[in-house]
Amino acid sequence: MIGLDDLWKASKFAEEGEYERAWKIVDEALYEDPNRTPALVLASFIAEKEGHYGRAYNYAKRCTQVAPTEGAGWINLGRCCDWMWKTDEADAAFRKALAVVPDDKSKALVYLNLSSIWAQQGKFRKAQDYAEKSLELNPDSSKAKHNLGMCQLAFGDWSDGWKNYSASVGTSANRLQVKYADEVQWKGESDGPVVIYGEQGIGDEINAASMFPDAIERAERVIIETDPRLAGLWKRSFPKAKIYGTRGRRNVAWDEEDRNPKYSMSALQLGELFRPTPETCPGSAFLVADPERVMMWHALWASKRKPTVGIAWTGGTRNTAQHTRQWKLDELRPLFDAVDANWVSLEYKDAGNLAGTPIVQYPNGTLTKDYDDTAALVKSLTCVVSMQTSVIHLAGGLGVPCAVGLPHTSQWRYGMSGETMPFYSSVRLFRQKDGQTWSPVIKNISEWLKTNVGYGWAK
Repeated sequence: MIGLDDLWKASKFAEEGEYERAWKIVDEALYEDPNRTPALVLASFIAEKEGHYGRAYNYAKRCTQVAPTEGAGWINLGRCCDWMWKTDEADAAFRKALAVVPDDKSKALVYLNLSSIWAQQGKFRKAQDYAEKSLELNPDSSKAKHNLGMCQLAFGDWSDGWKNYSASVGTSANRLQVKYADEVQWKGESDGPVVIYGEQGIGDEINAASMFPDAIERAERVIIETDPRLAGLWKRSFPKAKIYGTRGRRNVAWDEEDRNPKYSMSALQLGELFRPTPETCPGSAFLVADPERVMMWHALWASKRKPTVGIAWTGGTRNTAQHTRQWKLDELRPLFDAVDANWVSLEYKDAGNLAGTPIVQYPNGTLTKDYDDTAALVKSLTCVVSMQTSVIHLAGGLGVPCAVGLPHTSQWRYGMSGETMPFYSSVRLFRQKDGQTWSPVIKNISEWLKTNVGYGWAK
């Protein structure tokens, strides 16, 4: 018979990431009693952590049915719905949790989750209200501060926004291979070497790299750790910094002189030092593509005797609103009809069947492990049209004209309104309204192609 001590042990295993050991106990408990509340809570937690969200949802749902006053069941259900982008159901579950959780710490957690689901939907005012409620009950919550900061950044309050956003930056396992005994967070000092380390996705790293020139000018010496795919592009673009493409790798050796820096900072934390307001972004190009590779692409386009437009029609992952960041190829027909151009795929995955479209895929430019290849391709283009995805940061960093289809669930860095974003002067935003199809956005981008890019090549 599985007792409470056994379930407590399973809970500890789960918290430590030993899900297989935890599951053996939980599975036996559910075999003995499929409706046992603590076992259902743990089963839902384990399944969620392992990425089995549908399974986790059903365990949590059953828990709320057999124990409607158990707050953990409602919280787990809300989290599963959040992962599955069932936003209204997640909101309802968390509100149920608020009515039954017994203490302020638990309520703070629920408010934090409510803040997160609405921030992901681009509803930053609602998200900010919930983050502030969470902080009222738990002022030390780094995650709630992070959410608050994200909302403040979206509204242009960057001075406070960066400070709060940075509260949880670097807390995940971003730097797996290097640990320093004496390093402290950099605050702009110029009396020792600084490690700046990347985090999140490729697009986030490129976005943060717009601040590398400021750091290089201020610090005594800068060491940058980045995704291996960006290392070559970084070395050319920031020659005064030492670059290591070792992010996420274990057991790799840095040069002796770089192993004991005095300071460190997450790349996005640089905003706190160098971007107190959106107006302090220069907006200018800061990346340098390989000139020889650019020349190769230029030679190919010259043979086509037409301008060349890069296009990406999908973005994100299942966890980053992928379902809202997609164009169907047949939706793009107005773009193809608007201009007489070569259309080049900038999809980061195999584009698949492109029959019936004018799009051509060049795998050696986009399906490689070296983003330097993609940078050269993008730099050679007349312009870029893209769904919200990492290639727009590349285009902006290179100074290439870029039209972006921005879903209503967009991130803080795109702000709440307007056609521009402060980081890149070459990027133009076309916002989808909540509840609107993509048709009006694509129509407006078509007009942009015809009238703003020019070169006498509109049909």
